[in-house]
Amino acid sequence: MLKLVKKIVQILDDTPAVYGERQKGQSVVELALITPILIVLLSGLIEIGWFANNYLTLLDVSRAGARRGTVLQDTQSPLFWDNTGSIVPQFYFNSFADGDVFKTDFNLNGLTGESDATRVAVRFHPDHNPTACSGIGGATRQFYSEISCVVTDSLDPLYWTPENGQDDLVISGFGLENVDGSRESSWLGTLGTNPRPIAADVPQLVVAARYPTNANECDVAYDSETGTTSITAQEARDPFDINYSRSRDIDDANTTVDGVDDFTEIDGGDYLAALPGTLGAAEKQVGFVLFGNHRIAGTGCVGSEWTMNQVEAVVNLSAAYDMTGTDAETIIARRMIPGQGIILVEIFWQHRLLLNLPVLAPVYTALGSDRTTISVWAAFPLPAAEPFILFD
Repeated sequence: MLKLVKKIVQILDDTPAVYGERQKGQSVVELALITPILIVLLSGLIEIGWFANNYLTLLDVSRAGARRGTVLQDTQSPLFWDNTGSIVPQFYFNSFADGDVFKTDFNLNGLTGESDATRVAVRFHPDHNPTACSGIGGATRQFYSEISCVVTDSLDPLYWTPENGQDDLVISGFGLENVDGSRESSWLGTLGTNPRPIAADVPQLVVAARYPTNANECDVAYDSETGTTSITAQEARDPFDINYSRSRDIDDANTTVDGVDDFTEIDGGDYLAALPGTLGAAEKQVGFVLFGNHRIAGTGCVGSEWTMNQVEAVVNLSAAYDMTGTDAETIIARRMIPGQGIILVEIFWQHRLLLNLPVLAPVYTALGSDRTTISVWAAFPLPAAEPFILFD
């Protein structure tokens, strides 16, 4: 038995066939060479797991916020939101480095005259700290502040870091109406000129409302290479103006226009006849934005990555179901698609290394904050935002 044990030890110890002719230190050298590689591999697995865990956590958090918005009705719906709290308080931008374009040229205070203190009071974020949501009853909170607090509370053990220039929460409400272009194409604008989800004159879902009403457009383009700006609309129309008329269309006496029935558009848009002439007057925020950190690429705006056209493309599913035809059967089928409300919750969160080892940290840092930011979104039905346009 002793010989067997001794032989096993010799084999494990890599002892030569002739016992005693040992190469002293060989195992130690091999261990010294392989250990750093094993540590890097192990730490890499840990970091991948940490990233995956945070991603799944944020995805669940976005869903929790969207689900909460689904059941908010009456005075807690987006239709009763106090627009004073829509715009990001300017102090979030003041913490950034001097020369930051959003601290100077894109001062979001140009949209309204309310002070930061007033905006914070409406948002129910005492002392500018969203984590204070936990001390305030949900019954007193309005639509966006309630969802913000649900998201923030659900984020634990993760947390917001507004100062990093990446963490942000964006909440948007959409009202989509089924507009029958086969009945009257002018309800969708001029065919071939005004973009629409489906180019043909067929019934189709169109964004007829986007909330909050005072923060739903981007009218500024920004070239980061040259640092130049221009007053340019990100989208061709106001979210409440489905026929591109730049005015609210109302049939106030059951009349017709040129022998064709008209309709009543939802009130709530600005229906600007022309783009604003100055940066200060231009809209630069899309959706309710918690911190104003997330900048929309190619624009001078903050907020949602989703345009109206992108939302319309998803809900119409024209490519998947080949519903673009103009035959009578297809038109009848498309008329049955109901209008609907949608809540969209987007989270942008800068991921941080867990171990922060000197070997991995430089590589991670070299990627840049924009590539290490986790972006997730969730969309749920929002009955309170379902539009009811009267087609006569």
